[in-house]
Amino acid sequence: MPTIEFFGVPREERATLEKRVRELLAGEEFREDCVFVTAADSLVLDWQGRSRPFIRVSTRSEERADRFRKLLHHTCDLEIVRIDFQPMADGSPDEEQHNG
Repeated sequence: MPTIEFFGVPREERATLEKRVRELLAGEEFREDCVFVTAADSLVLDWQGRSRPFIRVSTRSEERADRFRKLLHHTCDLEIVRIDFQPMADGSPDEEQHNG
């Protein structure tokens, strides 16, 4: 599930930016897998103290990472993170066999 997070984007602009991202993803087959994370307001500053908002996209898929990069690079600064997702194990022997 690709995770899309907004950092340093003021609350009043975040909804507009999320709407724009959703519009850009509307034609993608993986759009239903995406989740959007809205956390507390954050401030992102560079070394000189200038505002540097960005979107972080975390995904396990290299192909999706490339697709996000192509779709969103004109929208905002991007951080694309390739992750390795580990689902929670329930401790059953069958679970260990399938994930071993």
